[in-house]
Amino acid sequence: TDLNEMLAWSLKLGEINIVALALLDAAHNETFGTPEPTQVRTTPIKGKCILVSGHDIKDLEEILKQTVGKNINVYTHGELLPANAYPKLKEYPHLVGNYGGAWQNQQTEFSAFPGAIVVTSNCLIEPQSAYQDRLFTAGPVGWSHIPHIENDDFSAVIVSAESCEGFTNDAPGNYIT
Repeated sequence: TDLNEMLAWSLKLGEINIVALALLDAAHNETFGTPEPTQVRTTPIKGKCILVSGHDIKDLEEILKQTVGKNINVYTHGELLPANAYPKLKEYPHLVGNYGGAWQNQQTEFSAFPGAIVVTSNCLIEPQSAYQDRLFTAGPVGWSHIPHIENDDFSAVIVSAESCEGFTNDAPGNYIT
């Protein structure tokens, strides 16, 4: 094919991506406020817990709403780290920080996490037996034999978090900005 034609299509695709990202950014800012520089805790706090991984900030918000007053700490993971900077989400005191790093480390990090885990987007590596019984999927992601959350009803995740050990000690407070 013609190189100039391929370049033109690539540039057009780039323009469409810019528009889509601008729309997503505007929607997030309108819904959750404009992100602001924020110190995010990266070490555990004693207590029951839920880890939310992926990209879906709306699922994170729904989990935060459904866990109000339940003494369950909620942590972001991977691509959800920036959610800690949105003012509306910072109103939930039980959004306590970020646990772990990038999605490709999830098998090790999910194994070590002592609570329920929700994966909200396509960043799911084959689940390991060490955490399958406390793993859930939501939105466009799914995996055979892993419960999938429908209709924003995270009650099964909450029951799982309540039945897990949770973190038994506070770790020294480490933060990133």
